[in-house]
Amino acid sequence: MAAKHSRHIALTEPLIAYVEGQVAKGDYTSISEVVRSALRLLIEHDEAKSLRVTASNGSAHGRA
Repeated sequence: MAAKHSRHIALTEPLIAYVEGQVAKGDYTSISEVVRSALRLLIEHDEAKSLRVTASNGSAHGRA
């Protein structure tokens, strides 16, 4: 497992309520777990977007 480092982050009240709600429902065991999960999804989203852009650029070059 990767080393863990503590950081302080500021969240708006609606985000705090959402994160705390996820923990209260039992979907996650901690606020940190919710944030890590959200960041993993953001990474996946960014990687998929990058692949779409790369594929789109390849298609545009292939039309000539």
